[in-house]
Amino acid sequence: MRPTRAKGLLAAGLVTVLGGLPAATASAATGPVGSSGEESGVLRVDAGDPTCSDAATGTAAKPFCSVDAAAAVALPGQTVQVVRSSYGAGTVVTKSGEPGRPITIKGSVDGDIRLSGVHDVVLRSMNAREIQVTGSNRVTVVRADAFGIKVTDSPGTTLTNNTVTDGCTAGIELAGDSSGSSLFNNLVRNHFSPAAPYNCPNPAGAEIVVSALSAKDTRAGSNTVAPYWTNFGSGTPYLWAGTAHSTPESLAAATDGRAGTHDHVLPRWQDGNAANSEVVDSADENAPGFVPAAHPADDPSRPNLGTGLGYHDRGASERQEPITTAQLAADHRQAPYGTEITLTATTGPETAHWPTSVMTYRYDFGDGTPAVTSDSPSVKHVYTKAGTFYANVTVDTGGGQPFTGRYAVQVKSTVPGPLTARATVQQVVPDQFDTSDAPPLGVRLDPSATSSPWPVAKLVVDYGDGSPAVTRNALDPVVHGYASPGDYTVTVTVTDTAGRTSTAAYPFRAAYAPTGFLRTQPYRLADTREDANLDLAGGREVPFTLPTGTAPGANGVPGNVSTVVLNVTVTEATEDTHLTVWPTGQPRPTTSNVNVAAGRTSSNLVTVPIGDAKRISTMLNAGRAEVIVDVVGFYRPNGGDLFTPLSPNRLVDTRDSAKLGWGETRAVKVAGVGGVPTDATSVVLNLTSTETAVDTHLKVYPGGGSKPVSSNLNPEPGKDKSNQVVVPVGPDGTVNVYNNAGSTHVVLDVFGYYAPNGRARFTPTVPVRLTDTRDTPFAKPGPDSTTVVGGIPAGARAAVLNVTSTNTTDDSYLTVHAHGTPRPGTSNLNLLAGGTVPNHVTTPVGADGKVDVYNHVGSTDIIADLFGYFTDAWPTQG
Repeated sequence: MRPTRAKGLLAAGLVTVLGGLPAATASAATGPVGSSGEESGVLRVDAGDPTCSDAATGTAAKPFCSVDAAAAVALPGQTVQVVRSSYGAGTVVTKSGEPGRPITIKGSVDGDIRLSGVHDVVLRSMNAREIQVTGSNRVTVVRADAFGIKVTDSPGTTLTNNTVTDGCTAGIELAGDSSGSSLFNNLVRNHFSPAAPYNCPNPAGAEIVVSALSAKDTRAGSNTVAPYWTNFGSGTPYLWAGTAHSTPESLAAATDGRAGTHDHVLPRWQDGNAANSEVVDSADENAPGFVPAAHPADDPSRPNLGTGLGYHDRGASERQEPITTAQLAADHRQAPYGTEITLTATTGPETAHWPTSVMTYRYDFGDGTPAVTSDSPSVKHVYTKAGTFYANVTVDTGGGQPFTGRYAVQVKSTVPGPLTARATVQQVVPDQFDTSDAPPLGVRLDPSATSSPWPVAKLVVDYGDGSPAVTRNALDPVVHGYASPGDYTVTVTVTDTAGRTSTAAYPFRAAYAPTGFLRTQPYRLADTREDANLDLAGGREVPFTLPTGTAPGANGVPGNVSTVVLNVTVTEATEDTHLTVWPTGQPRPTTSNVNVAAGRTSSNLVTVPIGDAKRISTMLNAGRAEVIVDVVGFYRPNGGDLFTPLSPNRLVDTRDSAKLGWGETRAVKVAGVGGVPTDATSVVLNLTSTETAVDTHLKVYPGGGSKPVSSNLNPEPGKDKSNQVVVPVGPDGTVNVYNNAGSTHVVLDVFGYYAPNGRARFTPTVPVRLTDTRDTPFAKPGPDSTTVVGGIPAGARAAVLNVTSTNTTDDSYLTVHAHGTPRPGTSNLNLLAGGTVPNHVTTPVGADGKVDVYNHVGSTDIIADLFGYFTDAWPTQG
């Protein structure tokens, strides 16, 4: 229960102060000791100073080592200032002061303080074990912190604003005849308990004890008492003239108000200021011998119940918490050197407890210049060289522990110079691990290379596409997505805090980045037959939104994809027409994707970049029709599988065996066949139907997988029809072909495959027409003719085309292959006399960026549109 402090000080030694009028000594005859000019009338005791000596003069340069040596030579009116005391057996002081000129002893001593037979002595701001006053008069003990104060036969003793705690005897005792004394503003608390590990006299005695003789003309008030307590009850706060009193009201009634007025008795001591309004801001400033604390502070959480200022505390010290937070702010965190900078200090909630008038601030500017101490929370400083400096502040209340801010303010002192806007502009391409969305036609502008000695106040970026300019207040990178590929000028304008402006312009070509293929389980995006609000009419743009997903197969768009692969079916057309698909937000191209005759159904694979807000747009050329859109895959920069084109190979032709019957599913081996490796993840096939018995539809899907809702081809009796298919390879290396009704022959040709170690990446393009034989002055391609199609970008290994035949005179077929290579024994389009037939074609490209289109019989016009191309992902092996 008792702190170790008391036990340790039992062996600390005894300092005894005795009185009397001493004979003159040599030092006294020569003049006031300690009057060397720095502190007249002050005798310093500093046992920790290596130059101290008990034969010294008591100056700061030559302090005494012991209190007794200083007290032995002290003269009336002088002060013994104890800086650091030493352990010893005790001291006898033979000096007293004079009325109006007391000897004052201040500081902390090791052991007891004993005054005997002295007069006009003041113990002020002392820290001691026990204070004993015997046979003396006119002794004042003010703002002392001790374990006990006992006054015996010493009339006129004044005890004011003392803290007596953990004492081994009564807290404050007036014994014998110590009449006419005063006890005010004292804090007395907590005796030893009977269970203390070492013996204490009278541990359960009262805290304030005044004998019968001492009670005469003695006054007491504004004291706070926390008596000895146990778990079974409290002790006695007062023993006055032999009578115990448990409350201030009882004591006041027994003494006619001379004692107990404004006292507080606490049943049990509670540490912390917030719990003790009985101590804080409640002292009597008019008490005898009252001396204010060095820095009285008004605690705003407590009412001012004292006299005078009203917010002096009881006890030896002001119970205000020390500064625990401090920080420094600069009006210019960055400025050219030579600029006057104002630094302002702030502290935490303690500013309400410690008035700024008592605070001092020590500013360290961090540049090697001398620190500055000021009583103002603001200071001005000029840095004279370039660099980054860390300025900090130390705040001192004078009554608390100085506190240095934990975080210095960084001040960047720069070389004077102009503001120059600079930026880097580059294409936004996500890395393979980036799952957040980035615009397919994105630009990233980084203005951090801008130079200015002053901070930037505003950044304005105009992307040159008519979109609103972007304004920022820092040189942070910004990202923008263009609606369409093209050449743009990005303009950046920077304004600094000095009001200066600089502008720079940068050309940027917005283009699609090379991508890899993300396979997915096909899912239906839209079916206008089931939505009355989707009216597909000639000349009307109808957009479709791709739902957001987290991964392929999640019925959404995985992060950072730029292109979607669709199977688009047009049905119930009111007249011969065609459908165009393009990225929403871009101009509608002149190309087409699906051609359909009135009353018929036609499908085609479509590879199209994703437009703004993850949408793709469709428009019917004329009439009305219904459209079904199924998602079969995506392309993503820095992700997915790579494509390897193959010279077309036939995988299956049921004309060599048996038709595919009603509701029949037939597995076709693809992995390890026709140039497709065993680790292929998806294959590009051309699906052809012939000798069809009834209207039906065909579905191609991975072996071992479930049959999808979407279809790939809509065969009709008497017509050979084709459509390109991109389908994942099943775990067993097969794909399934399902026929819905009737019977039909099926032909499957492979044109390439996707795999993690494939050969090429896909770059989408705005659809562009490469060839339209209707626009040439020559006759349309005739039988057994080859049309050379050029304009494919240099370096392309393969191309994605939409090839359309029209004005056809005979049923025939077209074969597309790399220019300059032997024509394969496969076909891409099956032509109908008098009809218009399109098909999505993925084909190898010749070294000169050309492909050949072969027509078998009759004559037909050929239209070829480019939708993208593949380039090598790895260096070509020599």
